[in-house]
Amino acid sequence: MPALLARGVYWCTCCQQELPRDRFLTDAQRGGAPRTPCRACSGKATRAKKFNISFAALDRLFASQDHRCALCGIEAEDGDGLNLDHDHECCPEKGTSCGKCVRGLLCWACNAGVVTWYERMRDRVPAYPLFDEYLNNPPAVKIGLVDRRT
Repeated sequence: MPALLARGVYWCTCCQQELPRDRFLTDAQRGGAPRTPCRACSGKATRAKKFNISFAALDRLFASQDHRCALCGIEAEDGDGLNLDHDHECCPEKGTSCGKCVRGLLCWACNAGVVTWYERMRDRVPAYPLFDEYLNNPPAVKIGLVDRRT
């Protein structure tokens, strides 16, 4: 690894890529050496663990959504800024999931605002086909990460 660092790059053990050194966090416990996953993979690994799905499954979800919010389409570089949305009726504890109710990746505004509001008001407001499609057939179901029948 010293040869890589001398060239200003480092190797991510998750995405298996040689990336610029500034794409890695520093590990104080290792004398300031870069952490082995890059920043993007570190964030994905944290989300995967928190929401009880594999890193590979989450990576597939990011790729299937082209690192964009499933509703508004805003692009998030390396997926930073996208929230992993799940059905709160299934798992009401904030920030966790059984993994079987994961729906997709949403930006903060769509996750905390739009979807939450629409789920609460769905029976009292006109139908919004985009929101209904997302809630009834979310990206995680479309790509086979989650099976709604279980």
